[in-house]
Amino acid sequence: MKYINYFVYLTIFLVIIVGAIFYFSLKTEVGNINKRDIIDQNTAFEPCSSDIYQYYNDKTGYKTERFGIRNEISQSINNLNYPNFSGLINVRFVINCKNEIGYFRIKTTNQHYKNIEIPASLQKQIVAIIQQLKNWNGKNKDSYYQIYIKIRNGKVEDIF
Repeated sequence: MKYINYFVYLTIFLVIIVGAIFYFSLKTEVGNINKRDIIDQNTAFEPCSSDIYQYYNDKTGYKTERFGIRNEISQSINNLNYPNFSGLINVRFVINCKNEIGYFRIKTTNQHYKNIEIPASLQKQIVAIIQQLKNWNGKNKDSYYQIYIKIRNGKVEDIF
């Protein structure tokens, strides 16, 4: 009977430890932007707190939603001079509680969904275009947001 009690206590202890490890790994790893990966380093942008939520948790977004984003940036993106590029560009950033955006990170895949690198100059141009968007609704919280840009032969096919 004494060994059964030890086994039960040990099992409970291990469940608590594994649960804590799982919880903290999700809290610190899922979708967070590492500062060394951000493109707009050395800017004045700062989040308001250390808690940054996912955009779908608190309905953070653009006031005119994806339609407004498409209308405002598609022409500028089309004017970029990279006619041979085809792929999917994921632009991820933070909207702070003041509705400012920063901490940009870009991941790019080709048409076959293989990770590729795009020139730093193109990354900076894309960030500059997205920084022109001013109608963010951060709901007085910091949150992550992302925009996907699908390009084929240098022309925008979709922004979502």
